[in-house]
Amino acid sequence: MTESGWHKEIKGWGVESEVRIGNRRTDCYLRCGKRAEVQSRGLPPVEVMAREAHTDLWILNCRAAHRTNRLPVWEDPELGCLFRWDHSWQGFAVAKRPVYLNLELNMQTGKGRFLEVTAWTFDGYRTVGTGQVHTAAAMRSWMRYDIPLAAEKLAAR
Repeated sequence: MTESGWHKEIKGWGVESEVRIGNRRTDCYLRCGKRAEVQSRGLPPVEVMAREAHTDLWILNCRAAHRTNRLPVWEDPELGCLFRWDHSWQGFAVAKRPVYLNLELNMQTGKGRFLEVTAWTFDGYRTVGTGQVHTAAAMRSWMRYDIPLAAEKLAAR
Protein backbone atom coordinates (compact mmCIF):
# COMPACT_ATOMS: atom_id res chain seq x y z
CA MET A 1 0.00 0.00 0.00
CA THR A 2 1.38 3.41 -0.92
CA GLU A 3 1.51 6.24 1.58
CA SER A 4 -0.75 9.22 1.09
CA GLY A 5 0.56 12.77 1.05
CA TRP A 6 -1.19 13.34 4.37
CA HIS A 7 0.55 10.34 5.96
CA LYS A 8 3.98 11.50 4.76
CA GLU A 9 3.29 15.05 5.92
CA ILE A 10 2.32 14.06 9.47
CA LYS A 11 5.23 11.60 9.79
CA GLY A 12 7.54 14.41 8.70
CA TRP A 13 6.52 16.47 11.72
CA GLY A 14 8.36 14.02 13.96
CA VAL A 15 12.12 13.95 14.39
CA GLU A 16 12.50 10.48 12.88
CA SER A 17 10.16 8.23 10.89
CA GLU A 18 9.72 4.52 10.15
CA VAL A 19 11.64 3.38 13.23
CA ARG A 20 11.87 -0.39 13.73
CA ILE A 21 10.97 -1.83 17.11
CA GLY A 22 11.50 -5.59 17.05
CA ASN A 23 9.38 -7.02 14.23
CA ARG A 24 7.22 -3.88 14.12
CA ARG A 25 7.79 -0.24 13.27
CA THR A 26 6.42 3.04 14.49
CA ASP A 27 5.51 5.79 12.03
CA CYS A 28 7.45 8.53 13.79
CA TYR A 29 9.28 9.54 16.93
CA LEU A 30 8.46 12.84 18.57
CA ARG A 31 11.10 15.06 20.19
CA CYS A 32 9.74 14.12 23.63
CA GLY A 33 10.50 10.46 22.90
CA LYS A 34 6.93 9.37 22.25
CA ARG A 35 6.18 7.08 19.31
CA ALA A 36 3.24 8.03 17.08
CA GLU A 37 1.14 5.79 14.84
CA VAL A 38 -0.34 7.79 11.94
CA GLN A 39 -3.49 6.22 10.49
CA SER A 40 -5.71 7.08 7.51
CA ARG A 41 -8.23 4.28 7.91
CA GLY A 42 -9.95 2.20 10.52
CA LEU A 43 -8.31 -0.93 11.87
CA PRO A 44 -9.74 -4.08 13.44
CA PRO A 45 -9.51 -4.15 17.25
CA VAL A 46 -6.85 -6.88 17.23
CA GLU A 47 -4.58 -4.71 15.05
CA VAL A 48 -5.11 -1.64 17.25
CA MET A 49 -4.10 -3.70 20.31
CA ALA A 50 -1.05 -5.14 18.54
CA ARG A 51 0.18 -1.72 17.43
CA GLU A 52 -0.33 -0.23 20.89
CA ALA A 53 2.48 -2.46 22.15
CA HIS A 54 4.87 -0.33 20.05
CA THR A 55 3.29 3.13 20.04
CA ASP A 56 2.47 5.84 22.54
CA LEU A 57 -0.23 7.75 20.67
CA TRP A 58 -2.46 7.75 17.60
CA ILE A 59 -2.95 10.47 14.98
CA LEU A 60 -6.03 9.70 12.87
CA ASN A 61 -6.96 11.30 9.56
CA CYS A 62 -10.56 12.37 10.10
CA ARG A 63 -10.60 15.22 7.60
CA ALA A 64 -13.21 13.63 5.31
CA ALA A 65 -15.53 12.80 8.22
CA HIS A 66 -15.25 16.37 9.53
CA ARG A 67 -15.68 17.94 6.08
CA THR A 68 -18.88 15.93 5.42
CA ASN A 69 -20.26 16.73 8.90
CA ARG A 70 -19.96 13.13 10.14
CA LEU A 71 -17.58 14.51 12.77
CA PRO A 72 -18.87 17.84 14.07
CA VAL A 73 -17.03 19.50 16.95
CA TRP A 74 -18.54 22.27 19.09
CA GLU A 75 -18.08 24.17 22.34
CA ASP A 76 -20.59 23.72 25.12
CA PRO A 77 -20.49 26.45 27.78
CA GLU A 78 -20.71 23.92 30.61
CA LEU A 79 -19.07 20.80 29.20
CA GLY A 80 -16.32 22.24 26.99
CA CYS A 81 -15.39 20.87 23.58
CA LEU A 82 -17.67 18.03 22.40
CA PHE A 83 -17.74 15.86 19.30
CA ARG A 84 -19.91 13.24 17.61
CA TRP A 85 -18.39 10.90 15.00
CA ASP A 86 -20.91 9.01 12.88
CA HIS A 87 -19.64 5.87 11.12
CA SER A 88 -16.53 6.05 13.31
CA TRP A 89 -13.65 3.59 13.22
CA GLN A 90 -15.01 1.13 15.76
CA GLY A 91 -11.74 -0.79 16.07
CA PHE A 92 -10.35 2.13 18.07
CA ALA A 93 -12.80 1.42 20.89
CA VAL A 94 -10.02 -0.77 22.35
CA ALA A 95 -7.37 1.97 22.12
CA LYS A 96 -5.73 2.80 25.43
CA ARG A 97 -3.21 5.33 24.10
CA PRO A 98 -3.97 9.03 23.54
CA VAL A 99 -5.72 9.85 20.24
CA TYR A 100 -5.54 12.99 18.10
CA LEU A 101 -8.10 13.43 15.31
CA ASN A 102 -6.97 15.55 12.37
CA LEU A 103 -10.08 17.58 11.53
CA GLU A 104 -8.61 19.90 8.91
CA LEU A 105 -5.23 20.32 7.24
CA ASN A 106 -4.42 22.39 4.19
CA MET A 107 -1.32 20.73 2.75
CA GLN A 108 -0.24 23.93 0.94
CA THR A 109 -0.51 26.36 3.86
CA GLY A 110 0.00 23.94 6.75
CA LYS A 111 -3.02 25.40 8.53
CA GLY A 112 -5.52 23.13 10.19
CA ARG A 113 -6.94 21.76 13.43
CA PHE A 114 -6.57 18.62 15.50
CA LEU A 115 -8.81 17.34 18.28
CA GLU A 116 -7.06 15.71 21.24
CA VAL A 117 -9.60 13.20 22.52
CA THR A 118 -9.96 13.42 26.31
CA ALA A 119 -12.82 10.90 26.55
CA TRP A 120 -14.96 8.94 24.12
CA THR A 121 -17.69 6.35 24.11
CA PHE A 122 -18.42 3.99 21.22
CA ASP A 123 -22.06 3.08 20.63
CA GLY A 124 -22.82 1.11 17.49
CA TYR A 125 -21.65 3.12 14.52
CA ARG A 126 -21.36 6.39 16.51
CA THR A 127 -18.72 7.73 18.85
CA VAL A 128 -19.26 10.70 21.15
CA GLY A 129 -16.77 12.41 23.38
CA THR A 130 -14.86 15.39 24.64
CA GLY A 131 -11.58 16.89 23.62
CA GLN A 132 -9.27 19.85 23.21
CA VAL A 133 -8.63 21.57 19.89
CA HIS A 134 -5.06 22.34 18.78
CA THR A 135 -3.86 24.14 15.67
CA ALA A 136 -1.74 22.26 13.16
CA ALA A 137 1.11 24.67 13.98
CA ALA A 138 0.89 23.73 17.66
CA MET A 139 0.86 20.01 16.82
CA ARG A 140 3.91 20.40 14.56
CA SER A 141 5.78 22.34 17.25
CA TRP A 142 4.94 19.73 19.87
CA MET A 143 5.96 16.81 17.68
CA ARG A 144 9.15 18.39 16.32
CA TYR A 145 10.36 20.58 19.20
CA ASP A 146 8.48 19.32 22.31
CA ILE A 147 6.73 22.66 22.81
CA PRO A 148 3.76 21.89 25.09
CA LEU A 149 0.31 21.86 23.53
CA ALA A 150 -2.19 24.48 24.66
CA ALA A 151 -5.91 24.08 23.93
CA GLU A 152 -7.47 26.53 21.47
CA LYS A 153 -11.02 27.79 21.67
CA LEU A 154 -13.20 26.87 18.73
CA ALA A 155 -13.83 29.83 16.48
CA ALA A 156 -17.42 30.54 15.55
CA ARG A 157 -18.11 29.19 12.09
